[in-house]
Amino acid sequence: MKSAPPVLLAVLLGVSLVAMPVIAAGPETTEPTQETISSASPQLLSHQSGTVDAENTTNRLPLTGDVTNEYTTYGSDIGLAFASVDDQLRVDHEQYTVIDSEFDDATLEERKNMVRAAYDCINNRTEAIEEREREAIRKHETGYMTDTELIRTLLRNQNEAERLLEALRELRDSRTEEIPGYSLSPQQVRADEASLELYQTSLRSELEQASQSSQQDAGTVVRIRTFADTETPTDSKDWHGGYSFSVIDGDTYVLETTRFDNRRADAVNQFEDYSNYETIQAATEFYPWAGEEKRWSEFNDYGEENLYFVNLEVDQTQLEVYLDGGTGQVYRERQELTLESLPKVDNETYANDSLNVSLTETPVNGPTKVAVTDAETKEPVTATVTVDDTEIGRTDDDGTLWILPPVDGYDLEVQSNAGSVDVTVSDD
Repeated sequence: MKSAPPVLLAVLLGVSLVAMPVIAAGPETTEPTQETISSASPQLLSHQSGTVDAENTTNRLPLTGDVTNEYTTYGSDIGLAFASVDDQLRVDHEQYTVIDSEFDDATLEERKNMVRAAYDCINNRTEAIEEREREAIRKHETGYMTDTELIRTLLRNQNEAERLLEALRELRDSRTEEIPGYSLSPQQVRADEASLELYQTSLRSELEQASQSSQQDAGTVVRIRTFADTETPTDSKDWHGGYSFSVIDGDTYVLETTRFDNRRADAVNQFEDYSNYETIQAATEFYPWAGEEKRWSEFNDYGEENLYFVNLEVDQTQLEVYLDGGTGQVYRERQELTLESLPKVDNETYANDSLNVSLTETPVNGPTKVAVTDAETKEPVTATVTVDDTEIGRTDDDGTLWILPPVDGYDLEVQSNAGSVDVTVSDD
């Protein structure tokens, strides 16, 4: 890790703007057989699923209570760049102050103390990342944070987590090698890495790319859902809150959901006395289609953090699930599903003298396929699709466009050279 001189860091920190509002290998990767899943503990088999059922596709982690639904477009964001640079400078300055500046001249015992202090700093900042995310959800829920500021917070956390990962690995791979007979616990470090990797997601990478686009680009359409207990402190065990972000990236539906109220890192680990197969069975109770029909691809045990990871990557589906041992519930969920692989659950057609517009919906408020044809010839029509006054895009040569509609109903306008269709789509 290259360290900047402290004077330079102090100057940069002084002029920096105030922050504006993958799977890695674990201890063991195992694929269960159907026999071992079937023989799992009866207690786990009776586990009540906290996910929303969907046939022939993955279940979805829901939000509860009074959920706020937003629909926005995110694009060029210079504020994110300044906030991320500010965070990186702070991490670098902290590590320089604690360990880098005097490490070479320190005794072995002093070096051990420096490593411990630097390691504690990284863990403290990791905890601060989640608290920042919790507080952002609360502010968004109460109207004190805009959609753009909320997205910026998630991306800021992604960038800071990446820098902290680099600092953690520098401690593990470089600094401890200079202290004979001393090392950090491999299991704990791996658990700490997993905690930081929670913020490295494909959806955030998609939004990060959108933030770097030119002003002329339309940006990325994002569906945001949040809920938060606005009366209870976010660090209380009684606090409830979470979010769900979704986008369409090319031909893929990308979904990221977090339930902070399903996380109890300091609680008794409900899975501690279970075998890996039984823990996998708990995940299968939440996602039976993934666990029983498709079979999980990967399992990782981060028991030091009461955290367990299962992954499904098969055919046209990728599902990543983090189970919390303290609650026995799903803490975080990430999904990538190809649009054409999604089951179709409903179809409505709207027509006038010039156009036919067909809307095909997918399960659990998933994407909707818009198909536009000429009313007389039935040939595909190129048309512009607008949702709630936000232009989403144009239909392809086959007359179709996938959209991610608002959850609570919306106004749809389809405009072509031949005419237009305007409809109000209910949330029934």
